Amino acid sequence: MKSAGFEKVTIIGHSMGGMVGLTYAGAFPNKVSRLVALDGVTNFPARRVKPADVRIADWVGDLDKFAQRKIHRYPSVADGAERILTRNPRLTREQAMHLATYGLKRNADGTYSWKFDPYLRTRAPYRLSLEDHMALWSRIQCPTLLVSGSESFLPDPGAAGVISHFKQAELVKIEGAGHWLHHDKPDEVLDVLKTFLGRAGPD
Repeated sequence: MKSAGFEKVTIIGHSMGGMVGLTYAGAFPNKVSRLVALDGVTNFPARRVKPADVRIADWVGDLDKFAQRKIHRYPSVADGAERILTRNPRLTREQAMHLATYGLKRNADGTYSWKFDPYLRTRAPYRLSLEDHMALWSRIQCPTLLVSGSESFLPDPGAAGVISHFKQAELVKIEGAGHWLHHDKPDEVLDVLKTFLGRAGPD
């Protein structure tokens, strides 16, 4: 925000990006004019948190595990696309090839690996508490849209009572979409975004 010289922005984020957007808008409410979290509510009021010693032990165990893990190598981009299709059968083959083309990097031996830091899979034990997240949500001043997929592995934010912690937020559920709803139902997601951004007021 500072380096680009932006005074106020609209933020649209997916998953972790949605969580970051919610956190930023709560910390700096005067900097965000509109906010969209695509399946980005990853903390829920009723979620149980493990004790601190268990969280730290799990984290250290994950670090050890990922330090020993070998990076998977694919012979071609098409092989990477096939892997994507096994993880998300809702995608077309063309979508999978697009994602693989931009999601893979070429190794020195000619194989391909994902542009991904495996250590991001570890859950750091020193995260914001549930109370912290709810306090941040309550500080968000801008119109907020929480979009979820009906087949996401994350809990339904509506059923979890998340909306009650926001000043002005609405929920939209995309039917037949999983966690990667913008890949599964791109046209429906774009329609929802256009409607929300078109009526949420000037930047």
